[in-house]
Amino acid sequence: MRRLAAVLCIAASALVGACSPKVVGGYYVEDGKVYWTAGIDSSPRVVAGADAESFHKLSSGYARDKSHAYYRGAQIPGADAATFDWLNYGWAKDRNHIWAGTLPLSNDPDHFVPINSDLAKDGRSVYCKDREISDDPAHFEILRFSPDDRNLHYAKDIHTAYYRCEAIPGADAATFRRLNDSVFNYAVDDQRAYYQDRAITGADPRTFRVLYDTANEGCAADAQHAYRWDTVIPNVDPHDFPSGKPVTGCDATQVTFGP
Repeated sequence: MRRLAAVLCIAASALVGACSPKVVGGYYVEDGKVYWTAGIDSSPRVVAGADAESFHKLSSGYARDKSHAYYRGAQIPGADAATFDWLNYGWAKDRNHIWAGTLPLSNDPDHFVPINSDLAKDGRSVYCKDREISDDPAHFEILRFSPDDRNLHYAKDIHTAYYRCEAIPGADAATFRRLNDSVFNYAVDDQRAYYQDRAITGADPRTFRVLYDTANEGCAADAQHAYRWDTVIPNVDPHDFPSGKPVTGCDATQVTFGP
């Protein structure tokens, strides 16, 4: 049985290097030195200045020893090693800062709270991954279409609406709302209709509605036009839509209906 296991391990290592710690992404200690590697296709490198005896891996990217903290094999300047710990996702903290990689993100670690894998906030700001996006954490909210909504790309604070962490130009945060839960996201405010982060030219937000959305298609209409994603479908008049028939899709020339 042991011979079989050895043969299998040798065969696996020939394909993916499964038996060698040197090709597994992250940190490892060997012969009194600390190494970091990005993965199977990356050569390991010595972590300069790391103390092997006190070295402690926190995640695949973060680590610390008795004197320093590290991210992806690089020393984090100014980090307090004694209190340094991995939070989750891409963030770490010590007594003075929240860290995004080797860069300080927040100096309010006591109030830093992750919202999801991309967003977090403290007492003064809202952050997306490694940058600040809002100075209004008190009013910042993710916009959900339904309680079990998993497409959490829209958010807003008191002044600004956001799509995937970017401000939506010209959007009115006070009246901004989502219209569907889909990969093809639609939203409106009092002045415009939006497809993802783009205002739909000429669309009427008062009558704008989603007709059909799947993982492959987004169809919408207002009182005068039909749209595929954010583009008008020419020569299609919503007034001619058959009453009581469900929309089954659209393309560049038509909207289709079921029985």
